[in-house]
Amino acid sequence: MRSWPKILTFFVVTMSSTCGREEQPPPQPPPQIRVEVLNGCGRPGLAKKVARFLREHGFDVVNGEGSNASHFNFLESIVVDRCGDLEKARYVAKILGIRNCIQQIYEEGYHIEEVTVVLGKDMDKLGGK
Repeated sequence: MRSWPKILTFFVVTMSSTCGREEQPPPQPPPQIRVEVLNGCGRPGLAKKVARFLREHGFDVVNGEGSNASHFNFLESIVVDRCGDLEKARYVAKILGIRNCIQQIYEEGYHIEEVTVVLGKDMDKLGGK
């Protein structure tokens, strides 16, 4: 029974060191992440709005005001690493509040974007930026 006070002390110290902590803001982005923004849900003006938001946060949006994806049936938004640096994609996803992040590297040809953002029908739930 002598270990009971030690367990209680450990629990109290552990809880007090994690409770009440505020979430830290994301670190500064790596220099000039090149982002492509695609509208995958069909909501007019959405790609333009998100492209502007990303530019205001220091990103280099390489496809102007955004453009349309291959179709408008994306239920969820997704961020895609195109260059082999998944941390860049994760950073973009965090800024936009998107939870889906994958790696899909182009094997052929030259592409300027490092990260592609496909905006899905869930953007209303995500705040629509």
